[in-house]
Amino acid sequence: MSNTHTLHMYNLICLLPLILSVALVGCSSKAGIKSPELPAKHWLEEAPGVPVENKSKLEAVLPNLYNAQKNFSFEDCVFLTIQQSPQLVNSAVEIEIKRLAQTNAVLKYLPEPRIALTVSNNITRYNMNTRDTPSDYGQPKAHIGFYAPFPNPVATYFEHQAQKAMVNVAISTHRKAVGTAIREIAQAYLKLQARQKIVEAQKALLPLGKELIAYWKQIENIEGRQGVALNAAMQHQRELELELEQSKMQETMQHTQLKILAGVEPQQRFAVDTKSADTILQGFDGRKLTWEERWPATEDELLLRAQVLLADYNIMLAWAQYVPDMSIQLNQSPPSGQYQPTHGTDDTFLHLNFDFPLIDWGRRHRGVQTARMQKAQAFHDIARKRTDYSNKWLQAEQNVTLAETQLKLAKTRFDTADMRFKEASISFKEGLVELPALAEAQENMVKARIAHIMAELDYNLAKLDWMFVANVLQERFLGLPAKEVVQ
Repeated sequence: MSNTHTLHMYNLICLLPLILSVALVGCSSKAGIKSPELPAKHWLEEAPGVPVENKSKLEAVLPNLYNAQKNFSFEDCVFLTIQQSPQLVNSAVEIEIKRLAQTNAVLKYLPEPRIALTVSNNITRYNMNTRDTPSDYGQPKAHIGFYAPFPNPVATYFEHQAQKAMVNVAISTHRKAVGTAIREIAQAYLKLQARQKIVEAQKALLPLGKELIAYWKQIENIEGRQGVALNAAMQHQRELELELEQSKMQETMQHTQLKILAGVEPQQRFAVDTKSADTILQGFDGRKLTWEERWPATEDELLLRAQVLLADYNIMLAWAQYVPDMSIQLNQSPPSGQYQPTHGTDDTFLHLNFDFPLIDWGRRHRGVQTARMQKAQAFHDIARKRTDYSNKWLQAEQNVTLAETQLKLAKTRFDTADMRFKEASISFKEGLVELPALAEAQENMVKARIAHIMAELDYNLAKLDWMFVANVLQERFLGLPAKEVVQ
């Protein structure tokens, strides 16, 4: 092989790491531009200890979820959201991350064998002319050895238990995220239904407004007026049309919000059955429940118990730091007194090493004390969160009571306005009042009807919040949380 060819080969070998680094940077930048998307996946179904009460219904719904002609009920939308909503991806992926961490904790029970290759050579050669100098003196020598550190058995065990608990914490956190999504979907359905009712109520005013314009035209033609009443009627008609347009836009925006929650593209067709909103609050009466009964049924209570259990494991992990480090080595490095003779063959030696400090300046003791104080914090968190939950329950109950009173008031005002409208209709038919009086009575009735719809929406939303605090809404789809944290 020529010297030129050898030089080219050497340059290529030197440039190879640079080429590989550029290629890796290019791949990572490409991945940053367009990352692979997670497939639609039902994370809850694959998570152990996370029951889906309507699993059979879910299996019946899933094949038809992506039908373009489907009319989505409330439950359909919930199942679709669980299946593909982007806002649930983070907590769902966190479950997989914790499972990988649990697998790592299990594999820590095993030592990690390593190979050590040592190449040695003399820097100084003071013994070159000494008697009995080996023939390979001053020549490079290679030694191969094996090394395997043993993990701390106590720390490994409790780390494994802690990781199992963390998997369940991730599952409960994901269930909380799903529960929040279910509440947002329920709110969207109730608001969308209310908007549709308001649009229908406002549409009823437009025909009468046109009749009123025709009425004033006729009056002005007969009496020769200046057109002030006609202009006012036309302006009022335009106002009614703009209010209707505003309500339709609010309905569209609410529909778009529901699409975003469900992970559907805003431009995609997404037919919604708002009548199913009537079933959301069906059968729920918070006054028949107590917060003491519902507190154990919440994910928060389970998560707080998990924190106490993890604090126990952290205490044991702190105690495990007192266990000495252990390792096993297999090499040709002889201990003192077992050197080979000058012209002998190298022996292979097995070394079992124990390594522990004589003085750690109290570091391990402080670690144990810190872990104990963290457990005390976890206990105090349970008491504090329990009190917070009772306060949330009381506030939810008060909000429902207030909304119920406001609904009764709005219903009374609507009944009064409706009664006056009926009276004006009868008087108009008998010729006792003119059309403007009838139109005014009808408009007041419609305004009272819209106020009643909004009061009813506020009452339903307050009741939904109470249902969410009681964990009844989530339980309908997910069942009760797990009783035990550790699998």
